[in-house]
Amino acid sequence: MTLDTFAIAVYRKPQVADACLTLQQELGLDVPVLLFSAWFACTHGKIDEKMLAEVIERSRPFSLHVVQPIRQVRRWMKQPADSQKTMMIAANEEAWQSLRERIKSIEISAELLWLDALQNLTESQVLRAKNTHFKEDSIMENMQRYCQTFKSAAERDALNVNALISRIAEAGYQLYRDQTVQSL
Repeated sequence: MTLDTFAIAVYRKPQVADACLTLQQELGLDVPVLLFSAWFACTHGKIDEKMLAEVIERSRPFSLHVVQPIRQVRRWMKQPADSQKTMMIAANEEAWQSLRERIKSIEISAELLWLDALQNLTESQVLRAKNTHFKEDSIMENMQRYCQTFKSAAERDALNVNALISRIAEAGYQLYRDQTVQSL
């Protein structure tokens, strides 16, 4: 299963989008990298620290210079207090909301492009991966490893990060299990 297909399917599961957005807003992590770490567990096993560091390093410029600015514009347009004066300049509110939806679509397209780049990076490096066997706990471990690069342990505990990523892990595991059954 490709990374983008996995990410979209997992994100659509109940409570996953909310968990991802909470982690993004409160920890500052990048959802595409978080979903990549879950996908990597299902397709290759545990991600080693060197590869995770490379994924983060290669993702940072795209996140900072492409996805985050687009997201900032979309969020700003959603806030009536910040954008109300500008909305008055717009021909009508319907046109404003249509523009905001197009910006949201561009944000999603950028994230899908990012996921594709992460999958390509994996394919070029997967031969170096030592553990290529799926284990159920690998999904949680990979996402925990990524989350540990943000904030202190106490701050992560206060946000109940493990409970949030367990929602994502369960959805990823369920998808992996369903795919395995379908291929039999």
